[in-house]
Order: sequence, then structure tokens, then C-alpha cells
Amino acid sequence: MKKHLFTIILLALSFVLLAQGNYYDAIGDQHSQALLYALRALISTNTNSSYSGAKAQLFQQLENHNGYVTCIYTGREFNVGYNYTGSSDPNTEHVYAQSWFSSSESSIKKADLHHLFPSDMRTNSSRSNYPIFTVANHNNADVYYTSTPWQSYRGQCATGHTVFEPADQSKGNIARALLYFYVRYNDSLVQQYVNMLPVLIEWSNSDPPDAHEIARNQGIYEFQGNRNPFIDHPEYVDRIWNYSSSDDETVPATAGLLLKGVYPNPFAAQATFQLDSKQAQKAELSVFDIRGRKVHSQKLLLHTGENRLSWDSQDLEAGVYLLRISTGADCITTKIVKITGS
Repeated sequence: MKKHLFTIILLALSFVLLAQGNYYDAIGDQHSQALLYALRALISTNTNSSYSGAKAQLFQQLENHNGYVTCIYTGREFNVGYNYTGSSDPNTEHVYAQSWFSSSESSIKKADLHHLFPSDMRTNSSRSNYPIFTVANHNNADVYYTSTPWQSYRGQCATGHTVFEPADQSKGNIARALLYFYVRYNDSLVQQYVNMLPVLIEWSNSDPPDAHEIARNQGIYEFQGNRNPFIDHPEYVDRIWNYSSSDDETVPATAGLLLKGVYPNPFAAQATFQLDSKQAQKAELSVFDIRGRKVHSQKLLLHTGENRLSWDSQDLEAGVYLLRISTGADCITTKIVKITGS
């Protein structure tokens, strides 16, 4: 029996690794802002706006282990069974506080499982909408814990602003959720005069994803159709925000590509894109569906300056796709949407 169970686990893990491998094929070896924009195009496919449906998935599937869920801030275990959906205690924490949302896509942000976690009501209320950051003096802070060794704090950071510091056991999970949220929605990580980004990078690196976080990411992908790239590829954090050319064995000099637009977008059959190149060079245009499968590829010969090129998509179904143009030294990615023609 144990042998069969081990085989099932290995097969499941292989499926997850295969799924994320295909999912990121459009990204290539990009870094810095180019990588951020490419990931934003890749992960901006979730459209679920049912908050009640998201909560049911959170408490009944993603976080439910034998009828229990764990508070993200205190480690407290709650026996919720298999019908509970966060109606009382514990409730649902948005680690990117709802009051921070910009107006666009607010219902989708509210229901985005990548930043939703179970939390006991008292700690959730005490966290309020304070920035997630390091408390300067734990001895003068409010402490949130139960019988577990987890300890979260509310107090002042070094600049005197009130902040909330999650327990060491969940710092990485929360950091990656917030970094995902910023990349996905472009909502600010500077809140109440506190720039959260430096500590989020530090926490993500010092507390890497564990098996539960990896499985949770796969479950969210199956429910709402996008992934948290910083769980699948923790190295992306430094490749965006701490990149230097020494991080790669060989980093070719940039050839200089600039995608100035795709039009029309959405399009019915044919899309035209305008591309500037600093030099004449060969390139490849690749198109990927939202599951990361390459559905089209063609060779390009770019000349110096402005290039106007067209792509005929009549053989593809309507949907969201990623268009990638790559050379030996450069790679750019953008999201395109095909609609049904009249």
C-alpha cells in the first residue's frame, strides 16, 4: 500500500513540474523589468470574481487538512470540517488589504486566492490594513500567538509607522503573495509611507516555498487558471529586483527590441504588431496558450528601425494567448486576445 501511495505522490509531483514547465515557456531568460512585464502578461488571465466561491475553495480544499485549517499569522488550528466557508472564526485574510485596491478589477482582486488565507478573527482585525513589514522592537509590540511557537507582531517600524510583522513560519508565503499581487495588478507596495518591497524580497529568499505552498499554488491554478510565479520559480524575485549580469554565466549584449503595439487587440483573425529593432537581425515569433503550450512559431528577419509584421491566427480558437518575440540576445512578451470573427 505504501509503495502505491508513494507512486501516486511521485506522479502528482511530476504533473505539477510538467505543468509549470510548460506554463513558463514564454518567459525565456528575461530579467529586470522585462521579466516583470512578461510575468504580468502571463499571469493576468484569472477572471474569477466570486468571493463566496473563492472562500469555499480556500476552506474546503486548499487549506483543509483532515477538517482543519491553520491561521496564517498564529499557526492556530481550527476544526472547520468540510462545509465551512469563513463565515465566523476563522475568517478570510486578504494579505494585500482591500483598502489598498485600486479601482480596476476590484472584484477579481477580492476573490484572488493567491493572497487569501485563513486567519483567526482577533488577529485579522488587529492587523487591519497596516503595512506588512518588520517591527523594530518586539518588546514594545502587541504579540499574536496561541499555543504554537508562531508569533506575529503589531508595532512600529524603524521610521515610526505602525506595521504588522507576520510570524517567521509564514513570512515567505506572505511575501510571495504580495509580490504576486504587485506583479499581477500593479497596485502599490508602498502603503502608509512604508515601502514593503525590501523586506518582502528578504523574506521570500530566507523562507522558500514548502510542499504545502507548492501544492496550494497548483490547486489555485486549477481553480482560477493562473499561478504565482514566485512559488514555482523563487529565483525570479532576484532576477527582477536584484539582477546583475554576473547572475548568468553568459549574458549577451542586448540587441535592442521594442514592441510598440499590437493592433487590433482583441483581434478576430489577423494581428499586426509594430516592432523597433536597433539592428538587422533574425528573430522568432512564438505564440503560447494560457496553459503554456506553444501553438505557433515562425521565423522573422528584422531590419533596423521600424518593422510592421502580421500574424494570421485563423487556425486557433478564441482565447487569451502570449506572443513572444526573441532573438539570441533579447526577448519580449505581450498578451493578446483572439475573439470570434463575424
